[in-house]
Amino acid sequence: MSRFAALPKGVTEESFAKAIQEYRALLGENRVRVDPASLEPYLKITIAESAELHKPSAALCPSTVKEVQTIVAIANKYKTPLWTVCNGENEGYGSSAPATPGQIVVDLKNMNKIIEVDQELAYCHLEPGVTYNDLYQHLKKKNINLWLDVPASAANVSIIGNTLERGCGYTPYSEKFIFSCGMEVVLPNATLLRTGMGGIPNSTSTQVFKWGYGPYVDGLFSQGNSGIVTKLGIWLMPPPPPGGYMPFCMKFSDVEMIGEIFKPLMFLRETQIVPNACAVTSAGWEAAGTNGKKTGAAAWSLYGAVYGTPEQVALNWSYVSGAFKKAFGSRVRIITDNEGKDDPVFQYRKQLMMGVVSDQVTGLDKLRGRNGGYMRFSPTASARPAECRDQVKVATRILHRYGFDYIAEFIVGWRDARHNIEIIFDRTKPEAMKKAYSCYDELMTAFTKRGWLINRTNTAFMDKVANTLSPEVRRINRTIKMALDPNNIMAPGKSGITLA
Repeated sequence: MSRFAALPKGVTEESFAKAIQEYRALLGENRVRVDPASLEPYLKITIAESAELHKPSAALCPSTVKEVQTIVAIANKYKTPLWTVCNGENEGYGSSAPATPGQIVVDLKNMNKIIEVDQELAYCHLEPGVTYNDLYQHLKKKNINLWLDVPASAANVSIIGNTLERGCGYTPYSEKFIFSCGMEVVLPNATLLRTGMGGIPNSTSTQVFKWGYGPYVDGLFSQGNSGIVTKLGIWLMPPPPPGGYMPFCMKFSDVEMIGEIFKPLMFLRETQIVPNACAVTSAGWEAAGTNGKKTGAAAWSLYGAVYGTPEQVALNWSYVSGAFKKAFGSRVRIITDNEGKDDPVFQYRKQLMMGVVSDQVTGLDKLRGRNGGYMRFSPTASARPAECRDQVKVATRILHRYGFDYIAEFIVGWRDARHNIEIIFDRTKPEAMKKAYSCYDELMTAFTKRGWLINRTNTAFMDKVANTLSPEVRRINRTIKMALDPNNIMAPGKSGITLA
């Protein structure tokens, strides 16, 4: 029986022990852990699959870029695969456990420097261990008046981790990866790459111009396994002047109205009259979010905001309210800050849409954590009325067949609608696990057949989602992997990409 919790595929115990010895010579005993108690946090998965399928062999906690480079060099020497995590960026998508058993978790939480915040050009430069709360508190302490774009559960989430997973928030800067600029990456051969304008020494524009010269390669490191990102630039949002922010909520009583909602909404989004990523939440999502408090039942609740000078806000609000009154008349209930001052959900959404980091535990958070089982199914729709309506019907039908409620949110981008569907179950019951897995599997199959690709998935389904892609996409992903990482040491199985 091995003295290690797990071994990487194809690596002998003797070879693995030598690798651990070299990792300890680099990092010391406390930052190289192989004991089950220390590995337990990386096994707290939420998906409908056994934790044994995702058991790490060790955990490393580097503190510097040079240490990361040396870790990668040792990994190449002994063929020990590395699974990189930061802080909480995969909530709902499998947590910190690796895609396959035996991988070494490289936890970047100690690399938590806020290198720079430039107030003049509104950007920051960070290491991967910096959380949204870290940066939020830094801005407050330094009296820097810039807004973040935060996901719903933001406080302890890595900014870089969430950005690389192409997460989104609710401000006008919602599409996080678009608003990133300039990477530092440790490549699989342990060399250091600086992308974009960072391609020359002493560049003054690495964090302000994304493209650099020649091919744009940053996308290789987003939802990929071609390197370890050790620094990233993030654009921040200058706030509007006083009186230049107005959140609102529209409530609709009929489930069948979902398609109609998108007709006026997309005109307002495309023209940037409403510039932020709006949330359209189902009754189930709202009911969970209220912590049991009654705030007015609705089949759908639309949260958005208008931004600008006070004069612009007043003008744009007249367009927004007028468009929805014209389309729906008495079938819509319009709530603004005045009417929503005692509504905890409205106030929570108001904070999200202005980038405030909240540690508020909502009813939905409690529901997810009750029995440990939680998966998010995340297809994308074109923000067309018929397509969004059809997605709701298909999802509801499948969810109900397996005994799950439809608990969902559309995050409405510039022309897309990310359809986040919660599958919440009891991980302590094998039958519940089986139902949740089968439900997700059927959702994925049904949505793919309709041309609706999943934009992000958990470790149990990475291979399956990757196999829905065309042979050409799979081939180029493998070709890039072979060229950059011939030893297959960088997170094999991430997004279904591996040489094994």
